[in-house]
Amino acid sequence: MNRKLILSVQVLFALAVGAIGAQDTGVVTTQSLITQVLQNRSIVFRLYAPSASSVAVFFGNGDNKQSFTPIPLTKDTVGLWSVKVGPVPPNLYEYKFDVDGVLVTDPGNWTPKPQRQVSTSLILVPGNPADFLDEQDVPHGAIREETYYSTVLGEIRHLLVYTPPGYDRSSFQPLPVLYLYHGYGDTEYSWTTEGRTAQIMDNLLAEGKCRPMIVVIPDTHALNPDILPIGVEHLRPYWAKNQETADEELFQDIIPFVQERYHAQQQSSSHAIAGLSMGGLQAAASGVVHPEYFSSIGAFSPAIWDHAQSDKVKDALASNAAQINRHIKLFQIVTGKSDNVVNAAPQQFADKLTQLGIRHELELVDGSHNMDVWRPALASFVQRIFKEE
Repeated sequence: MNRKLILSVQVLFALAVGAIGAQDTGVVTTQSLITQVLQNRSIVFRLYAPSASSVAVFFGNGDNKQSFTPIPLTKDTVGLWSVKVGPVPPNLYEYKFDVDGVLVTDPGNWTPKPQRQVSTSLILVPGNPADFLDEQDVPHGAIREETYYSTVLGEIRHLLVYTPPGYDRSSFQPLPVLYLYHGYGDTEYSWTTEGRTAQIMDNLLAEGKCRPMIVVIPDTHALNPDILPIGVEHLRPYWAKNQETADEELFQDIIPFVQERYHAQQQSSSHAIAGLSMGGLQAAASGVVHPEYFSSIGAFSPAIWDHAQSDKVKDALASNAAQINRHIKLFQIVTGKSDNVVNAAPQQFADKLTQLGIRHELELVDGSHNMDVWRPALASFVQRIFKEE
């Protein structure tokens, strides 16, 4: 293709973009081509797909019908599909497009949901006034990407670390540490990108509602689940094996790495562990196996079925009740009332703790198995840990 022809194609494309962009506002902008949140909290979903026969969007937070019911988009004369939804309440929402039967992320959205197999986009509808998960005009901490060698796994691994505002100042005192685990199928970025850990911590710190702390977010998948044959029967043995391996990696590799690289407090009263779903299982498991190292456990919608607990966990629960009660000042279990993923597992685990005389709290909240449960649970948990005695 010669240069003149290339320029002609570019001009025609620019004219097409201009025609598309002018439809909503009369002003030609790239924004006119992409999904957009309006000032009234409506969302205009857009996808440029001139060859597609049908386009729909699945949109919601997991607790409403729109999450499971496709909303059809309408195609204009130049191939731009669009639909307006809302107004909707302030929140961080998930959505994906169905293009001729193929589920895809939004190519015009730079915030995909962090997953091992990415299929979903995220879109923030901010609150007015700003909500606890919004980015506000307050001092901001930092999310640091770290690389370490796992002696347990024999491979290079990655984790994320949140440090509070002002951490880099040489006068900063040693800080307590929260280890925070994500769920099955997610990545270490789940708690930062979708969980809004940095925004939650920054906002709470600005309001004086929690202590400055280091938050360490490892990859909960110590073992690769993608190599397993498809089917629940093949996944069942994975849970306990992964849980035990992740625990070994935490104490042999992650904790020493954090202690070497960060200004972290050493006493057990300054260590906490929490997580969601499979990460909730991990937090409860490591917490009860090593109660002398932690002072608080947060298990949010924990996937803590009996078959998911390693023998070490079962033995610790049966024989270490007194030690767990002595060291663990807060053992909090939070789960959604309509959670159809872990179902009754959190309640059954709480009942088992009661029978064994292990002190804990069980909080049933409105919601299912999603971040609308876990973000508030994290915000509540960090306000209660590392209290001065």
